[in-house]
Amino acid sequence: MIDVHSHIIPFVDDGSNSLDISISMIEEEIKQGVDKIICTPHFRKGVFEKTGEEIKRDFDILKKEVERKNLPVALYLGREITIDRRLKDVLKDDYTTINGSEYVLLEFPYTAATDVDEVCYEASLLGFKPIIAHIERYSYFRNFDEISAVRKNGALVQVNANALAGKCGLKDKIFIKGLLTRNLVDLVGSDVHHGRQNYMADAYLKVKKKYPEIAEKIFISNAEKIIK
Repeated sequence: MIDVHSHIIPFVDDGSNSLDISISMIEEEIKQGVDKIICTPHFRKGVFEKTGEEIKRDFDILKKEVERKNLPVALYLGREITIDRRLKDVLKDDYTTINGSEYVLLEFPYTAATDVDEVCYEASLLGFKPIIAHIERYSYFRNFDEISAVRKNGALVQVNANALAGKCGLKDKIFIKGLLTRNLVDLVGSDVHHGRQNYMADAYLKVKKKYPEIAEKIFISNAEKIIK
């Protein structure tokens, strides 16, 4: 499996505060069946503002330690961008996109209603392909027709593994089921931080059982297209 959303690089955000913790998180990813991890540390105005070069430095340290320990996993660098008015400036950073591609993972406000389609359109005008991070968290953006329209305009939809595993409320479960039955999920991520349980294996098994026709696509093949 490919985990497209994770916070395992040490020292750069709230995901991990030591190299040892990061390695233990990666070892858990491997146990979950993940063999490729896209590392997506936060950029959030006034909270997590490490430069791309700083993140690349810590990413390289982590990658070398993974290689030294001969862990069977490949790491790729990206970023999770919490949108604000500086979107255009932030997206100029050399290490903003996933593995040097055109794809960028965008996080939206959880409760303050935001025009998701407009933000994705702005990103596309700048030459990027937006990925909507953990779409299940945006209570104001649950209209399936609107989600379908955003995808038709080029955006991808990412869902967190814990939501697919059913570790959420009833309304969220109904929403997730609606996304899956309408084939509106493109990618899956653990969104793992130190102290959060990783549900990648549980999520994969549940999706494969109920929606076998899309499991391989959303857990593997769609993500492979991004990192290549």
